[in-house]
Amino acid sequence: MEKVGLVNLKKDINLLRSNLNELSLAKREKLKEIQKIKTDIRAILSKVNEFKNKKDSFSDEINELKKQRDIHNTNVKNLVSSLKELNSQSAETEKKLKVRINPLALREKIDKMEEKIETEVISFEKEKKIMAEMKKLRAEFKNSGELFAVREKIEKLSRNVKEEREKGNSFHNKIMDIFSSNKEKNRGFKDLFKNLDKLRKDQEDRQKEIDEINKKFDAVNSELNPKLTEIGKLNEEKKQREEKLLEEKSKIVEEKIKNRGKLTTQDLLVMQSTLKDED
Repeated sequence: MEKVGLVNLKKDINLLRSNLNELSLAKREKLKEIQKIKTDIRAILSKVNEFKNKKDSFSDEINELKKQRDIHNTNVKNLVSSLKELNSQSAETEKKLKVRINPLALREKIDKMEEKIETEVISFEKEKKIMAEMKKLRAEFKNSGELFAVREKIEKLSRNVKEEREKGNSFHNKIMDIFSSNKEKNRGFKDLFKNLDKLRKDQEDRQKEIDEINKKFDAVNSELNPKLTEIGKLNEEKKQREEKLLEEKSKIVEEKIKNRGKLTTQDLLVMQSTLKDED
């Protein structure tokens, strides 16, 4: 009966040890998965830091472009203000001189007539007529000299306004292009954080699974330890019984030897066991 109990106890111990081994293997697999997740998290964090560094550089570039754009926009504003003053001055001068023809248009007309005489083959009569008209126009232009000077300034300022506005628009367009190209990068940046959140959730889930495995491991271990204690106790009791039995048999053999009795094979085995124990 005791032997059957010992056999069953050993079976229980072997089964519990097998369960512990399975739980240990499962835990190692989960730890490997966590290690892989941590590696992936580090890779994403590296990309995030790289993106942040580029974003800082991007911000510096945008700020510089905005600075240049604002400079040209301020120039436009100042030039337009000066242009308004010159237009007012032009209107007053025109009113004072009673000039009806734009002196710039007058100057252009004179230049074209001069070019016509120099480059085209025309009759003497026609040339005389053109020269007379040019004389008249030059006289009118001379009288509108003050207005011409103002109009010339207006034309120059208008060109400057156009140039400054184009430069300001150019910097503004560059800013818009950078913002546009960074929209896709920003989406990629958001995707990084989505992946990061998912990985951290996976890591948390794996850790919960490990915690559950640890609980099961402790429960099995708690069940195993008393059985190990019990089997150790049974083995010790068995050993003591066997030693006592051997001692009794040894005394019988010794008695036979003293009395010159015949020793059996069993007696010889007892003697051999006794000698081993002494060694």
